[in-house]
Amino acid sequence: MNQGAHWRNVFTGVMLLLAGAALGAALVKIAGNGNPPSRTVAASPTAATSTTQEPAPQTIKDGVLVYLFHGNVRCPTCLAIEASTKEVLEANFAQELNSRRIIIRELNYEKPENKPYIEKYKLIAPTVVMVRIHDGEEKEFVNIMEVWQCVGDKDAFTRLISDNMQKMLQDTTS
Repeated sequence: MNQGAHWRNVFTGVMLLLAGAALGAALVKIAGNGNPPSRTVAASPTAATSTTQEPAPQTIKDGVLVYLFHGNVRCPTCLAIEASTKEVLEANFAQELNSRRIIIRELNYEKPENKPYIEKYKLIAPTVVMVRIHDGEEKEFVNIMEVWQCVGDKDAFTRLISDNMQKMLQDTTS
């Protein structure tokens, strides 16, 4: 193994360790409140009829709202996920961003006013959530927890974000 590959493996191991620690802390925090962690799944169209009070008004009629959820403390991996997500969207969806068909919002899910998002989007840790909006109503969402596995691999991360966004954008007309 050459020295470059060795250091890349060391870096990957450290990043995975940090990600695991952050996820573990989030799980301990959630488990501490008596609620079991929810499985991350895409919602059906019934998500729009949730009884959870909407914490913030929608500012998009047809498109995709991208939430970059973070906690009170942002580790280097969390910051890398946020920056990489913005970079992918700006590079591959600039027209949609400029036309406001895609809107990016950073939200601290640990703030009291943002607590409803935890249940609504099945949050267990900092993550990227894409919400498809049609006629001003939420139709579905995807909680992309896989960002934690791909953050160290630029190509995989780009594919993950781009593929999810393409699917959401294709579905905004229905």
